[in-house]
Amino acid sequence: MIISKDQIADIAMGGAFLATGGGGDVLVGKMTTEEILRRHGDVELMPLEALDDAATVIAIGSVGAPTIMQEKVSNGMEALWALQALEAYLGRKADALIAFEAGGLNALVPFLVGAQRKLPVLDADGMGRALPELQMETFSIYGVKATPLSMAGDLGDNAVINTRNSAVAEKLVRQFAIHAGGGHCCSAEHVMDGKTAKRVSVPGTISLCHRIGASLGTHYGKLDLFLADLQTILKDTHYGKMKCLFEGKIADVARRVEGGFDMGDLRLESFGADKKEMRIAIQNEYLIAKLDGEVVATVPDLIILIDHETCRPITSETIHYGHRVAVIGIGAPPIMTTPEAMKVLAPRCFGFDTDYKPL
Repeated sequence: MIISKDQIADIAMGGAFLATGGGGDVLVGKMTTEEILRRHGDVELMPLEALDDAATVIAIGSVGAPTIMQEKVSNGMEALWALQALEAYLGRKADALIAFEAGGLNALVPFLVGAQRKLPVLDADGMGRALPELQMETFSIYGVKATPLSMAGDLGDNAVINTRNSAVAEKLVRQFAIHAGGGHCCSAEHVMDGKTAKRVSVPGTISLCHRIGASLGTHYGKLDLFLADLQTILKDTHYGKMKCLFEGKIADVARRVEGGFDMGDLRLESFGADKKEMRIAIQNEYLIAKLDGEVVATVPDLIILIDHETCRPITSETIHYGHRVAVIGIGAPPIMTTPEAMKVLAPRCFGFDTDYKPL
């Protein structure tokens, strides 16, 4: 599939959907990516099976609190600078790029660099959604070393780090984003060959973003039609069951920026006379949902809030009191629910006193 500037809007909207509330507002990222592709040309979206086993693959994306990224706009060059710094350190060039997460802005970042460097972008990623920390990428979970890893801020400051594990790398990247990048940076990481990329990636996620985004455009404001189409779209993917978990309005929002993350809680009230209540916990993404005190969805399954009137996905930094929403749950791909993945993706890893309960 050849991606031109005309497909970016759908990928951005689908990425916002899979971001489960995180990933940042895609509007500016969409506009920036469209302009870069207008200047530099189209980008090949390559399926994993077409990748040469010996190819050098580098994961790339943006790091930071989405709230900060709303106010401090990227200049569109950080990801390219991060890739160049890592290639200089390695002494070799990337043959293909992969998103480290398919959610939100990070579904677009590889296209920014791919267009400028004439590199293909793999139709895959390392999360199948958005998640807040580097060690939660499937690349790390299944044995790919995150480092050497490069970071770059909007003023061109960059650094390359080597660490003993991905959890330490996450802490250093987060500190660079906060102190050197003003709350935001881009990283290039998880260098691997093509054979490994096929084993450790979530396949088909970028084309899935495109399909979901196109469906959201077609069914604007038609919730029932969109949900029916979404069932059809997901049927042929690695994702599990889809459920509409709740329909109601936001009754209370508690939100703060802490440690480079957006943290908070939502309280929702149903539209019905019974006044059911849902609570959703946030760490950049929507991580756990409770209906009248009972857990109905947990990370790594996807909890997605969409506007009840438009069907547009709502990010955690833009949701507000009175927002009328539908809450959708989607089962995570199997690669995200193995015993190895549960060591870093189970709800208890985020501080919740509950076990993973699949949809």
